[in-house]
Amino acid sequence: MKQNGIRVLALILAGIMSLSVFSCAKEETPSGNTGIGAPAKTDTPSNPDAPAEKPGEASEPAEPEWPEPDYSDFIMPGETGELTVYATDMLGRVMSPAVQIFKEKYPGVTVNYKVLDGDEFTALVETEIPAGRGPDLLFCYRYEIPDPFKAMSAKVFTDLNPYFLNDADFTFDDYLGEAMNCGVWRGERQIVPIEVELSIFKCTREVLSDAGIDPDSFTSFENCCANFLKYHEAYPDNALFSIWRGDDYLSMLLRTSGIRFIDYERGNVCVDENQLRTLLDVCKAFHTEAGHQVAPEYVQISGLFERIYLGSSGVAPFLLLNDMGIIRGAGETPFLLPVIDVDGGMTAGIVSYAAVPQGAGNKLNAYRLLRILLSEEIQSGGEAGLDYIYLGMPVRKASILDHIESNKEFFSFVEHIDEDAQMLADYSLSVTGAALIPEVIERYLFLEMMPYVRGEKTWDDCYKRFLNTLELYASE
Repeated sequence: MKQNGIRVLALILAGIMSLSVFSCAKEETPSGNTGIGAPAKTDTPSNPDAPAEKPGEASEPAEPEWPEPDYSDFIMPGETGELTVYATDMLGRVMSPAVQIFKEKYPGVTVNYKVLDGDEFTALVETEIPAGRGPDLLFCYRYEIPDPFKAMSAKVFTDLNPYFLNDADFTFDDYLGEAMNCGVWRGERQIVPIEVELSIFKCTREVLSDAGIDPDSFTSFENCCANFLKYHEAYPDNALFSIWRGDDYLSMLLRTSGIRFIDYERGNVCVDENQLRTLLDVCKAFHTEAGHQVAPEYVQISGLFERIYLGSSGVAPFLLLNDMGIIRGAGETPFLLPVIDVDGGMTAGIVSYAAVPQGAGNKLNAYRLLRILLSEEIQSGGEAGLDYIYLGMPVRKASILDHIESNKEFFSFVEHIDEDAQMLADYSLSVTGAALIPEVIERYLFLEMMPYVRGEKTWDDCYKRFLNTLELYASE
């Protein structure tokens, strides 16, 4: 959708103006939320966008700036005989079996299920939700709504915390809590992630050693970026990433880095210039006008694979285990790089999420379907290599292990497959934060900062324009 169309949708959904930015949730981030007004059954919601500390600045707990949600008088909505659900076309692979399970569990409910392409989805959401019509449960990719956090701040979506708190069969301990908290705004859980992606870099210990890089030196965001540049010095003609769609590597790096741009809860710009420049200097070193296809991550030559590569492509277990098997077949030792974010942890990107609009007329049924999306049947379901959750990883911890185990069966002939699968499992369960980056902030970043990456303008010129754009947005 063009920029104007995106702006119109953001205006309608948020009830305020402009376009959007980036948000993430970290347990370590200072927060104005100390808990929720109900029995402590969920993770304590953390502040999605607390301003980053300056180097050397001591961390102090932030004083609460808003009341904690009080759910003491919450009553579950009553029974209704209908449910309206929208999903984008590719997400039908996840939603369709979930709807079927719902129909079997609740045969007395009439389900109006629409699978739409991106433009249809956007058009219906733009017109129907503000009018109090449309879906009871919204299920979409991270980029389908231009500014989910603006929408959250305008309370377009229902706070689902009391639903979970009153559900005796649900506990957040079963899920990647840090990822789940990405949809919390001022203590209200308005967005619930269903699938996440891990920006996993795969290489070999031998390649890193030949480049003079210690595999154990990936201990901080700065060290990771420094090692990437060291790799470039060793292999100047090779790409860092195997992403094939032009500048998509930048989107991936943003999600991996954990860099914040706007503190939505306070309405302030909180981007750290040094962190952003460190990231974009890596992009600048590896940038080519052809994107990052100069050297694919491996090239088949007489049945073997070229050794010099470092890349991140597939994040689903089948693809990663396949690539690790290829590395083994070439006689080398696979290594999944522990890419560290700016907080010293590992950030996952939100692939898809669900939300219940405030105007939904069948909220109980919407919550029931949401619980099915989070269930073992969906999170672990499907055939090996054809899982329902297939673009990334489930948010349910046990299902992550289920996916890895079921896909491992395809590679039982690969020596050390158990070792490789365990490496992937350990990495996948080590997530400490999550990022949801609306497409519009990427547009702003690409527009203002890519001239620096391409060597056309200075850092100061580009960053000043980008910062002005963020400040104008934050002041609206």
